Amino acid sequence: MAGQRRLRAVFFDLDDTLVLTEDADRAAFRSVAALAEDLLPGLSGRQLVNDWRPLFHASPWCPEGKTHVEEWRAALWLQAMRRQGADDAAAASRLQHCFSSTRLQHFRFGDGVEAMVRRLQGAGLATAVITNGHRSVQRQKLEACGAARLFAHMLVGGEEIATGCGHEKPHPAIFHKACSLVGCQPSEAIHVGDSLVADVNGALQAGLAGAVWVNRGGLRPLPTGLRPAAILSSVLELPSALEQLRLLPPAAPLHQPATAEEDQPRQEDTPVAVAV
Repeated sequence: MAGQRRLRAVFFDLDDTLVLTEDADRAAFRSVAALAEDLLPGLSGRQLVNDWRPLFHASPWCPEGKTHVEEWRAALWLQAMRRQGADDAAAASRLQHCFSSTRLQHFRFGDGVEAMVRRLQGAGLATAVITNGHRSVQRQKLEACGAARLFAHMLVGGEEIATGCGHEKPHPAIFHKACSLVGCQPSEAIHVGDSLVADVNGALQAGLAGAVWVNRGGLRPLPTGLRPAAILSSVLELPSALEQLRLLPPAAPLHQPATAEEDQPRQEDTPVAVAV
């Protein structure tokens, strides 16, 4: 970490960091594939999903903002089904509704995530969410997982861009705005996320104290030149990583009465400034 300031804030990415979006997507794709085969006999639901995904990744919403995101994605389902000789706009709309509703039904914090965040907050750390994506889609996700129960500050890149004066990750401005909201300097905050470009490199370029990379299952290699403060296979490992970096006091043992000596202030109970 740069500088010797105390850690005051932890910022989190949303998708595939706090919530396993990939798992919600898989559930949604299974439902869409089954519905497609009911609505369009002879059509392969699995092939439909495989044809839709690259269309979605190439252009997930109207770049000019003139078409509602649900209509835009329904049009992508229509394009995908045409590859199998089907052409049913009403069915495409139903498929998109199925995708969105099923995805949101499964968009929940995993076991232990809320407790992990509350532990950081209980240690005096401010927290916030910084997420990229379409403003309405991301707001629906935040509502679905109940993020407002945990976070007072939630920045959506699509909203920042829509204002005409903001930016999404990896631009430094959105990280600096989060710092302003929680009342800290960039050198007093770290950011946690799964994207090497948007989260890790973005946080480092913004001058944050450090970036923590969530590499689920350890499946992706770390490119040369990037130096996250820690690499996690799950966001639940964050408190342990911060303890190892001497940025978070160790958790107090449960059901153990404090002695007179233990009741005195300890050195590790005070903020620790380190360089990583």
